[in-house]
Amino acid sequence: MDLISIRKEITITFLSRQTACAVAKDNYASFCYPKRIKLMRFRTRRFRVKDFGHFMTMHTKTPFGMELLTVSFMPGEGKSVPYLLIDIMTVGKKRTVFVEYYDCTSDHNEMSELVKVRDSYNKLNEYKERPHWYVGERAPYSLIKCGSCSDDSVLHDMIIESVKAYKREIERAEKKADNLTGLSAFRDKMINEGNPSSSVLEKVFGKEGAADFFRSCVMPMDDTGKD
Repeated sequence: MDLISIRKEITITFLSRQTACAVAKDNYASFCYPKRIKLMRFRTRRFRVKDFGHFMTMHTKTPFGMELLTVSFMPGEGKSVPYLLIDIMTVGKKRTVFVEYYDCTSDHNEMSELVKVRDSYNKLNEYKERPHWYVGERAPYSLIKCGSCSDDSVLHDMIIESVKAYKREIERAEKKADNLTGLSAFRDKMINEGNPSSSVLEKVFGKEGAADFFRSCVMPMDDTGKD
């Protein structure tokens, strides 16, 4: 599974027919851990999306055969859609894909498009993860799946169909200011109680730096990308 190609396809799929502008490169655009040995290399791309919020991709590569792609869809303008976080990990022939929805809205709409995609791919092997507080926060139409390189095609289709369905939900969703209250509270919880990237980001930036990275890149909520 070529994660660079998938990053490009997700980006084109999500940003097509939308007004978006790239966030200027800064110290978060490219970084390594540790700084001298550079065992892990991170590359981020960020966009502000009109009438939606922010979109970020982060590709991570290690010399041990592991690759990770993280994609964050942050509805920071108050659209009545869930926050979407996609994580794709490859290690040798193993594949793990997380399509995580967190409904922070005030109205908790049905999201029928997302349910349809969940139903289409629900029979794929479920990834057995360790207990974390955020697992219980996920919407029921999330997809947490795993497989091998022989499953690349179906996992690829699941990812792209999820992004397309999410776009359809965005297009028909209303904006509500009170959605931002729940979204902000969830972001604070992700920072304070821990998120899937916490341990790595804290090694790279320290605790406060990791929190700033999360607010600035993963879940920004204002026009500048920073609080």
